[in-house]
Amino acid sequence: MSASGVGPFENDSAMDLCDELRGLDGSEVVEALREALSSVIEVASGDYLDRDLGEPAVAASAIALARIKGRENVLEGLGLTDSIPEIQVAFFALVVSALSRTLEKDSEAYGLWIDAGRGGEWKAEVEHLLNEAIEIARGAPS
Repeated sequence: MSASGVGPFENDSAMDLCDELRGLDGSEVVEALREALSSVIEVASGDYLDRDLGEPAVAASAIALARIKGRENVLEGLGLTDSIPEIQVAFFALVVSALSRTLEKDSEAYGLWIDAGRGGEWKAEVEHLLNEAIEIARGAPS
């Protein structure tokens, strides 16, 4: 497993997504985030969810949350401060679906962290993002 940590940006797939976003304009960025999230929910529950889909979806969720929550330090640390446009509240229904899917038992990313003895840590990170996304999707103040 090439990931160095359980955080949403601590794996190669997440860093690849960030690299891709740096070269896009605002509408293309939102579409790339949407694509990363949609690819996860297109995998039926019970079917194997490859980590190369799950990890970017977690990162895309964290990026969208950083923008709507005003976490400029997160975006700055990724070199994405000027790349990520405002994210609409409606977008977070997709975030909720994607994060929920990555937590299912057939998620490779989750399974690999369980095998590494850190499944609880990884799950807690994703659940934290999921809870924030749920609040936003329900219209809670950001």
